[in-house]
Amino acid sequence: MQRMRQNSMLAAVVLMSVAVAVTGCGGGSLATPTTPVAQNASVTGQYNLVLTSTNGHGTTNIYTNFTQTGTKFAGAANTLVCPSNDLSQCEGGDASVISITPSGTISGVNVTMMISFPSTAGADTVTMVGTATGINLAGSYTDSLGDAGTWVATASSSLSGNYDGTFNSTPNPLPIAPTILIALKQDASFHLTGTATIMNSLCISSLTLSGEAIGEAFSLTDTASKAHIIALPTGNNFTFSYSFAPTSASCAGDFGRGAVTNKSPFDY
Repeated sequence: MQRMRQNSMLAAVVLMSVAVAVTGCGGGSLATPTTPVAQNASVTGQYNLVLTSTNGHGTTNIYTNFTQTGTKFAGAANTLVCPSNDLSQCEGGDASVISITPSGTISGVNVTMMISFPSTAGADTVTMVGTATGINLAGSYTDSLGDAGTWVATASSSLSGNYDGTFNSTPNPLPIAPTILIALKQDASFHLTGTATIMNSLCISSLTLSGEAIGEAFSLTDTASKAHIIALPTGNNFTFSYSFAPTSASCAGDFGRGAVTNKSPFDY
């Protein structure tokens, strides 16, 4: 009988010790685990978007610079929309003539974006949904003209650097295409400044340039010479169109096409 009492007392002591240990660790209650809050993806900087139709309507390239405030982001007023990445089909690029501004929202890694622009089939509004993987985006789209497909948005880098290539006039082509060497500097606000040295042209030998990076595309102007250049990335190169105003002192009314390559300092 006495042995049973001793065993009972020992069991009670053990139970009390366990209870004290539990309450000591938890302060009298079990802590509720907190759910980590997902951070919103960042959509800021220069971007190249490619929409690929699943209905046989080809591709459309969009070049823009995104800025983000909280969960909302918007593209630049000089956004370029270029079906088939064709310079002759580009819309936008000049806010004073036509402003195409994509806008969207971010929730975690989920992205929704909308853009409206004129097309050969009429005004088109594209709605894109997708997700962010790091700084790049991808998803699917539908538009107001009945098309649908997939899209990707790839972050691009500064356009500071040296470019060289050739160009030629459309109305007055030369047997030997003129050579152009362009040096550009880009600031944090996507503004470009630079110079162009031209050889073998009959009417111009240099340009003093200013303009804007638009995604990986760029728009440049020489105010004094009344010349304008717009360039699109095509693989490792850039294709560009140029034009001189009819009132330009040099090359008046001339226009044409060319291509340049971004040269590494090690290429010289």
